[in-house]
Amino acid sequence: MDEISQHGLESKDPREELAILEAEVARVSATLFGLMNKSHTLKKRINDMYSPFLLLLPVEIISEIFSFCLPTFDPKNDMHTPADSFTPFVFGAVCTSWRRIAWSTPMLWSSLTFRLTSPLNIHTQVSLLEEWLARSGQLPLSIRLASSDDFSWTGISSEGVIKTIRQHAHRWRDLIIHLPSSCYRHLPISDEASGFPLLQSFILKPPGGQGDRVHKINMPLSPNLQYLSLSCLYLRSIVFHFEVLTHVELESFYIDEILEMLRQTTALFNLTARRILSGDDRHDPPEDPVVLANLEEIYIVNDKGTDIQLLFDKISTPKLNSLSYTAEGLLPIPSSDIVALIKRSECNLETLSILQAPIREEPLQILLAALPSLKSLKISMPTLTSIRHAPLTDAVLQTLNPEYARANKLSCSLPDLRSLSYAGAQGFTWDTFLRVLESRCPPLEPKDPSQSTTASSLDKSTSCIHDVRLALSFMSPEEHTSTPPPYLTTLESLGHRGVTISICSDVRPGLHALVEEA
Repeated sequence: MDEISQHGLESKDPREELAILEAEVARVSATLFGLMNKSHTLKKRINDMYSPFLLLLPVEIISEIFSFCLPTFDPKNDMHTPADSFTPFVFGAVCTSWRRIAWSTPMLWSSLTFRLTSPLNIHTQVSLLEEWLARSGQLPLSIRLASSDDFSWTGISSEGVIKTIRQHAHRWRDLIIHLPSSCYRHLPISDEASGFPLLQSFILKPPGGQGDRVHKINMPLSPNLQYLSLSCLYLRSIVFHFEVLTHVELESFYIDEILEMLRQTTALFNLTARRILSGDDRHDPPEDPVVLANLEEIYIVNDKGTDIQLLFDKISTPKLNSLSYTAEGLLPIPSSDIVALIKRSECNLETLSILQAPIREEPLQILLAALPSLKSLKISMPTLTSIRHAPLTDAVLQTLNPEYARANKLSCSLPDLRSLSYAGAQGFTWDTFLRVLESRCPPLEPKDPSQSTTASSLDKSTSCIHDVRLALSFMSPEEHTSTPPPYLTTLESLGHRGVTISICSDVRPGLHALVEEA
């Protein structure tokens, strides 16, 4: 301003003065913009001419380095992450040489997270998608399609997006579609395609809740497809070759839909079911239990409080190895139904997780007695502010003690248990807990070999519980101090005998003890 005044440009009229000032700002800004562009161009030339990275390394090595810089595509994750923002375009902005290498390396363009941001530029984004896929050569493709949360599909067609990727359907390896179900009509159908020879994983998750029944999915045969995840859809709207699947994740399906799908998935290895819906969709349940001969892992998240007895009653899983049940609220775990499933299937369950699902002392005893092959047990009680659950009591722990079992002529529960994790209120005494651990681990070897314990005196019918993790909650500081944890020397002694123990505690005022009721 002073410089302008010195040049006699100052005016008594402030409006004229402002106009002069704005003109000067525009001139300087234009000059600065030109200088910035020139600087950027010079930097690119310097990078092209003098970069050791380009001068010393072959193009093939540079391409490999570029590929390691890009985020790994997770075919089981349908959500956009910040890492997905790092794309090959970053390399193209460095210099012409980097751009040329990146644009001619198909490997960099073989995976894509494409996020629609605005209906106004959807045609531009479709063009960008076409260019991206064209650079991928003939490599297998991993594609994730989604839209921003505030994207409005009113009056907007997804035809351009789906048809663009549809041209490369024979190269699909992983496909995630997080778009409205109205886009499904543009997907390939079995009548017009020979199938998806490379497709291994497929996720369909329409945003905004339950999809409609109008738009159906009639997918061609995919002989290599192993993983399928469906959310908020109707089974009656889906025509699929379920017999090739090994991993299935279902969200917001009715129990009769799940059973009908299980009937068709003869090769299933892993089943995950979340947000199971109450009611049904008029599928007839099987008269006899569906035998899932290859199913080894079941993960159930029953966070809607649905009665799922029918699901457990109508399946048989002779190879079931791992079972995880998660709930929210006060709905107890259907322990009797699980026991019936285990007995019906005659399986050797090795891993059991009970998460946020209450269970009482007696049902827990019955459940554990039915699992002689169990190696890992994880129990995590609901973390409510008005009530607490303490199913792990002395009575339960004593059944794990082989010495107690022999003295009372009982069968020792969980004879093969190796890992125990518990989170909840403390319903046991430390004496009983430590006695169980000591009874199941080998004694310390004496320094004098002649005094070593003979093999015949050791109880080999039970395994040592090597890994113990406890997270205990208390109603008040007074209760916490009244039940102090074991002495450090005791824990160290068990550590020398092969037992690792982790103990943490939390005081939550207002909790009310609940040991016998759920």
